[in-house]
Amino acid sequence: MPIKIPLPQLKQGLSAQAHAYPFKIAFQTLEFLQGAIFYGSLIDVAAGEFLKLQDGLIRIEKIFIEKLYSKKTYNEAWGYLDKYRAVFEKTAFQSVLISLNSHWDWYIRKLGEFISFARCKASDPAFSNADKKRVAHISYAPILEQLKILELAAGVKLELRPEDLVELKEMTLVRNLGLHNRWEADERYIWHTQRKGISVGDVRVINIDELYLWHRLLIMLVNESARQVAIAFMKTPTFP
Repeated sequence: MPIKIPLPQLKQGLSAQAHAYPFKIAFQTLEFLQGAIFYGSLIDVAAGEFLKLQDGLIRIEKIFIEKLYSKKTYNEAWGYLDKYRAVFEKTAFQSVLISLNSHWDWYIRKLGEFISFARCKASDPAFSNADKKRVAHISYAPILEQLKILELAAGVKLELRPEDLVELKEMTLVRNLGLHNRWEADERYIWHTQRKGISVGDVRVINIDELYLWHRLLIMLVNESARQVAIAFMKTPTFP
């Protein structure tokens, strides 16, 4: 059955100093960002604690065999897990990064749609076809390019420190490794990263401090971009 996620309800009064829509998508994105990192931690802890139970493995085997209908398939899967244990054990939070980036890309795409709508409703400054095209494809660009497109299209300025830009770029580079290269560093990653001690073919393991740092940066960006865009386009008609 299809699932639809409604946006939060926010009322915009006549004397409001900001548009409600950017805050709607920001609030929901923040909830997903918080939920994603907690879910990753919860699953990691829950799995570890369950396996510590005296009959934990027996109960897991029973459940899986009932679903797989084959003890042979179950044993083969354990064999692969054991064979690549060094990788699986060190990449417990890798999927969380994919989730965080997915929620950010959804947010920036929705924000881009609002900005396009607002700019088309306004007569000044003119919204060129080139600008429309860049904003329409904003979610497909690397995150630093996304921020440039956002700033230019909305006429806002996100104050980011040089070290923040470095981390956001690293986050995107690592995410791309996870999506396209099973987390193994390739030549492109080595060329662009500022991290040391990583060679081509090494599994790029995310440590928990990195994950929490990227999480905090995304939360900051969502909060600040929503606030500035909502104020910049406060007179825009109801959207969507």
